[in-house]
Amino acid sequence: MRTLRVLTSRPWLSATVLGLIAVAIVETFSGGGFGGFVFGALGALVGVITLPMVTQSGLLIGSAVFGLRVRHVELGAMRGLVSWTWRRTTFTVRALPVVLASEIGPWRSPVILRCWLAGLTSALAGIASVVSVWLLTDGSFWRGVLVAATPLMISKLWPRRAPLTTSTGWLLFGLPRMPEPKRTEFCAGPYAAQSYELLKSGDVDAAQAVVDELSAAHPDLNTTNSCQVTMLEARGEYAQAVALLLGHMSTHDIPPRELSYTLAGLAGLGLTAVESGQADAETLLPISRKALTDAIALGYPEFKLGGTRALLALLDDEPEQAIELAETSADHATSPMSRADDHVTVARAHMALRDNASARLALDKAEACADWWPRVRATRQRLSV
Repeated sequence: MRTLRVLTSRPWLSATVLGLIAVAIVETFSGGGFGGFVFGALGALVGVITLPMVTQSGLLIGSAVFGLRVRHVELGAMRGLVSWTWRRTTFTVRALPVVLASEIGPWRSPVILRCWLAGLTSALAGIASVVSVWLLTDGSFWRGVLVAATPLMISKLWPRRAPLTTSTGWLLFGLPRMPEPKRTEFCAGPYAAQSYELLKSGDVDAAQAVVDELSAAHPDLNTTNSCQVTMLEARGEYAQAVALLLGHMSTHDIPPRELSYTLAGLAGLGLTAVESGQADAETLLPISRKALTDAIALGYPEFKLGGTRALLALLDDEPEQAIELAETSADHATSPMSRADDHVTVARAHMALRDNASARLALDKAEACADWWPRVRATRQRLSV
């Protein structure tokens, strides 16, 4: 019974067990024996790694061809090795090249058609690779690839959308049927993308102009509120940003996926407001802690909240833990502002440990990311005293 609970609570583990059982059955009927099972298991591992890369590559090609915004492309997992930016896209290579990931979103109209076509390209790439394996399968290794790739492709065609995850099937079948107001929220994405790109370059006034245009066109959208909150954060007005976010949450029915993003943002903003002295710790810290817990409960990946957890550790007077969490978060952050925030947390943790030399080194990294960011400027002022 305990083994069953472990399997059901860890989908990757249950999928591995079922996959090995499937390979064993196939090789038993094929007469491959134990050696066939070993090669089949190796093929299944290759299939699990390569098929997502193929569908992701198809999505990237479709995004480039049909005019979507590709913010970040990431090859591999674990520690980052090298990163560079080309034409508004950041590329990162990591130590273990077993996964291909990307951040893709709308850039210009017609938004839904462009996203659907990119999803279609992704689906065609994945289906073509599976069909090729079916046609060319010969031997235990390729049978293992087939056993893994076929159900995985079917899974990718199933429409589902979770925090930071959108399936190919959702782009194909869920996106065209998206009801209001979600449809308008999705179509407002280009405004958010444009304001983000302007903020990356430190042009706060130009970003504000885009957000003002969005606010005039769609004042009640969750996207609009998120952009408004981001602009307040970019100006260092953290308490006002928290108030605006709480007010929006109290008057709007936010779907679970979007609510997880909102709660994650509230947690970080609340902690920053407390750190800056703009809000009372006794009032806002419990709210931020609960928002952090609730965001994770709604499916927001915990590893993406490392920077927020680092700041919480710093406010809890645990600077060593704050340094460890923030450094890991900075290594995986895709936004220059997020990386700047993480390096600032490292700097402030070193200051709490009375190690100003290390704090200055961390702050130099933050300034290299976004020297205009309010937390960066405020920390530089403290270190310059």
